[in-house]
Amino acid sequence: MLPIRDENPKPPGYRPKVTIALIIVNVIAFFFEVAVTGQFFEFNNRQAESLLFHWGTIPACVTGQRTLSFQEISITCPPEPLITLLTSTFLHGGALHLGGNMLFLWIFGDNIELKFGRLKFLGIYLAWGVIAGLAHVAGDLNSPIPAVGASGAISGVLGAYLIMFPRARIMTFMMMGFFSRMTYVSAKFFLPFWLIFQNILPLLVGGFGFG
Repeated sequence: MLPIRDENPKPPGYRPKVTIALIIVNVIAFFFEVAVTGQFFEFNNRQAESLLFHWGTIPACVTGQRTLSFQEISITCPPEPLITLLTSTFLHGGALHLGGNMLFLWIFGDNIELKFGRLKFLGIYLAWGVIAGLAHVAGDLNSPIPAVGASGAISGVLGAYLIMFPRARIMTFMMMGFFSRMTYVSAKFFLPFWLIFQNILPLLVGGFGFG
């Protein structure tokens, strides 16, 4: 299921400045990754590994280890690993990863920014990004696997949306095999599906933590 837009009226001419700014920062960080790795759709080469291990949230580093190994690679933890709880929120695993997260932020972020105000909205976004990083750490305190992505931060925004606007209708593109259609789905059904898909299923697979 892919959201296209929501039916949730806003004042004429309203511009969600913080939402737009967050999208811009994420896109800038993405092109920094492109410049470092020389890749676009998926970051999976040695340069990408070095970047993700330096700026991603690594549980073993956050819990105090200084050096560790991953797939026969020796890794030196960054000097201030707690900062990665924030920096990891603005990194992504490739173009599709970024595009999916920013689509959700654009569709649902504006209403939450309008409802709570710019500063509180920014606080919700950043706080849930940190919470998601801490959850990754708590899952395995000694794990050398870095986590990156804005899904945790966006999950906080979507959780607020679900509470504030459970009856809002989401225009959704649905594909089942060779059949596809556009339909409206209530937020109270659509958003829990996304939250489960993004935040529970990744716990069942290995590799880098792309959220």
